[in-house]
Amino acid sequence: MKKILKLAVIPLLLGGLILAPATLPTSCGCSSICGVSSAHAAESGTTHLALDGLTCAACKFAVKGALSRLDGVSQVNVGYQEKKATVVYDPAKVTPRQLLDAVRRSGFQAELLTTTNEN
Repeated sequence: MKKILKLAVIPLLLGGLILAPATLPTSCGCSSICGVSSAHAAESGTTHLALDGLTCAACKFAVKGALSRLDGVSQVNVGYQEKKATVVYDPAKVTPRQLLDAVRRSGFQAELLTTTNEN
């Protein structure tokens, strides 16, 4: 019985894969990353942070991970040698203050350099 059930599930899974592209949204909201336009892409903000306390390359990944986990953050770039981070985010979901707090919770210091909203 289990073999029959497994064999019956395979065509369903394959059929789902074939149909999946037709059901995907036409816009993912990350036009700066994948090139797909979106109404929400125009509602993003960019913040530049000065970082302090980075002592090795692994610190870069700790800061990037802390920022990336925030709801509303769509892109994070951390420069270890420059000790700066650039964050693209949705201002309706996350604030620059929350970005700073996330960096501080990960064990590093951050200061706001600039923030721009792209409407």
